[in-house]
Amino acid sequence: MRRSSVVAASLLALSFLAALQSCSAGGSPSDGTGVTQDPSGKGPVLPGNSPGKGGDALPGDNNPFLIDDRSLVDENGKPRNVGTESACDGIDENMNGITDDVDKGKDGLCDCLHIGFLGALASDAGNNTGAFESWLNARSDIPVAHIGARDAITADVLKDLQVIVIGNLAERKNAGGYSAAEIAAFRQWIENGGGAISLAGYSANETDITPTVALLQPTGLGYDYQGRGPGVLGTGAPPVIVHGIVAPDHPTVAGIHALGVYNAYPVTGDGQVIVREGNFNLAMAKEVNAGHVYAFSDEWITQDLLWSPLTRPQTPCQQSCTQCKNQCGNCEIQCSNCQLQPCEGGQQAAGAGGTCRRGCDQACTQCQTNCQTCDQACTACSALEQDDTLDIPRFWLNVIRWLTPANECQVPVPAVIVY
Repeated sequence: MRRSSVVAASLLALSFLAALQSCSAGGSPSDGTGVTQDPSGKGPVLPGNSPGKGGDALPGDNNPFLIDDRSLVDENGKPRNVGTESACDGIDENMNGITDDVDKGKDGLCDCLHIGFLGALASDAGNNTGAFESWLNARSDIPVAHIGARDAITADVLKDLQVIVIGNLAERKNAGGYSAAEIAAFRQWIENGGGAISLAGYSANETDITPTVALLQPTGLGYDYQGRGPGVLGTGAPPVIVHGIVAPDHPTVAGIHALGVYNAYPVTGDGQVIVREGNFNLAMAKEVNAGHVYAFSDEWITQDLLWSPLTRPQTPCQQSCTQCKNQCGNCEIQCSNCQLQPCEGGQQAAGAGGTCRRGCDQACTQCQTNCQTCDQACTACSALEQDDTLDIPRFWLNVIRWLTPANECQVPVPAVIVY
């Protein structure tokens, strides 16, 4: 490192510490570091903010960010000023032990993170996946890097990447699979601190996943694909909503209540089971030396139909509620028009604002009764469907952060995530 860079970083650190000390006056009791204690006893409060719902807020930000795992606090449990750097330069300017924790948009994705897609993300059904990549690129200074399924995997290809998403490798299977040298390079990249998430279920041909299984084999994870055909959990229209979060304290499923899969391949191996539905393990996480591996059973978490609420297919409850809304709207128009109709027998309404019998009254009353019944049913099914809410962006931010080395590019995941 150049001497000028060291001096600049040191001066910035001194200014940061001085600012912390100057913020300790007033408010809740402070220990002199500028980090006050929450009167409720729930933990420390960062300078200049009150605790947000579910966690503490970052300085200068009106939207609270969750300080929700030990990687974001020091050995004394105090917040480490995470996500406040402004340059992707490999220097720990805010002196919190994490380099390049830059999140200028406060969107939960580190702006300096190098993410790679290995293979294609689209399935053989032709489902679109552009929303996922566009969402990542819109929140980062570094575009997603693409490694084709037929491209050679070498240490040089992997060296700049911190996180890799393994997608559809059917073309690699058709080209003969990966060599021992390529598998060794991938294993070494993980052991040196890389993080990889593997996806499955891209095609109805079960052998298409064999290159992914080969890459994962040294990590101890894999897939139960033989004899599974297109996969399991493929009944009805996609997706199948699963709720089997068996490790709710794992960082990758923080705030997640449901996930969508379709024709998934069960995950195998000695990792920690994160999601399980019936007899099938659908997600496993494992630390491999300095690196992390996350095996997921399906690819629907990259599909536009799940990713974007605007294109996601409506559930039966949502369809019924839409019908109710339309029915009640038509009923309101029908009854309003009825009030303009003449009274039966030409009689006049009694007094100002009075009413009289009309031939359409009975139809209007029946319409209002049907609308009320429909609305009550919609309210009931909507309440039951709350646990089926899919928060795919949160899941991906959780996973990406867990895959990233603890001392690099770590930023908090916001309490509210914008698509």
